[in-house]
Amino acid sequence: MFRLFFLLIPAIIGLSALWMAITAVRDLRRSSRLTSQGQQTQGLVISSHIHYSGSRENRTSRLVETIEFVTDRGQTIRANPTVADHKSVDRQGMTVPVFYDRDRPEQFIAPHNGRSLSPGGAIVKIVVAVVMLVFITFFIVGSQTMMAGFPQFG
Repeated sequence: MFRLFFLLIPAIIGLSALWMAITAVRDLRRSSRLTSQGQQTQGLVISSHIHYSGSRENRTSRLVETIEFVTDRGQTIRANPTVADHKSVDRQGMTVPVFYDRDRPEQFIAPHNGRSLSPGGAIVKIVVAVVMLVFITFFIVGSQTMMAGFPQFG
């Protein structure tokens, strides 16, 4: 039972780290695809607000924008970007460049620099996830090796 505890908890944390890395890579690929193959137009930032998440002690915040634009097919889209730069600059009322998927225009990005999303946030997530996975691997191997020497904990 004790041995299972030293496997189950790190495995759950490891899956969380793996999910964090997968979503970061997915966001990088999606933003790269939209800037290289997507349609480009201008959109209007019609609203922005700060979204808070987490507990009172570990509260994080991010700026969420709602952008409206018209596609090349004449469809008006009003939504939040699929992937965001996470800048704290309020662009409400500003016209911004938008890159969207022609087949699914509700999937779009609106880079703060006007050309591409900054990969910084995704890269930090990937590095943190890899460090966590390495630490968890050493923890599991070390704890299982130690428990093998103490059969009363098996």
